[in-house]
Amino acid sequence: MVRCPQCDVSMISVAVRANPGSLIELDQCAQCGGIWCDKWELFPIQPDEAGRLEPADQELLRAPLPLLRKTLHCPRCTARLSAVKEPSLGADVQFQRCLKCDAIWLNRGQFTRYKEHQKKVRGEKLGSQRAGKTAYSTDQDLQSWIVTGTKGMFAYPAGEEDGMQTGDDFVSSAARAVLQTLVRMVSGT
Repeated sequence: MVRCPQCDVSMISVAVRANPGSLIELDQCAQCGGIWCDKWELFPIQPDEAGRLEPADQELLRAPLPLLRKTLHCPRCTARLSAVKEPSLGADVQFQRCLKCDAIWLNRGQFTRYKEHQKKVRGEKLGSQRAGKTAYSTDQDLQSWIVTGTKGMFAYPAGEEDGMQTGDDFVSSAARAVLQTLVRMVSGT
């Protein structure tokens, strides 16, 4: 279980829609609302998912937050997180990154800011006629989507590993194909 670098409580796993046909499992703190993104998880998430992950909570927004001046550490590798401000990700987006494993910590609200900036940039690049339209259709049955995340870029949902080739099976299949090709070349058939 991943622990929140800010609150030091166990985070919950949340699935968000990403590129067509895939889900990404993020970790979110139920206490502070911060989001932990492992390497490459932040960028392919669909912008509309921000509203679902970070809904406006009037009571939480009115409550004063103490400024925390503590050093945060990566919940995966325990390296120190470094504050980053990258203008290409949006001038007002601030996050902390683990320089060892390239994971990203976003305080509450930063995920929404980044996804709004991403939506704006995509709209400018695609032009006004396509800005609000999705260029693809997705299967709404989320059980059929591939889940990605800390288990690897193409981790399959539980129970679907059966029938997949293992590394040894792949090597023996490749060796068999090479051997068959050599036999055909030598025999002239």
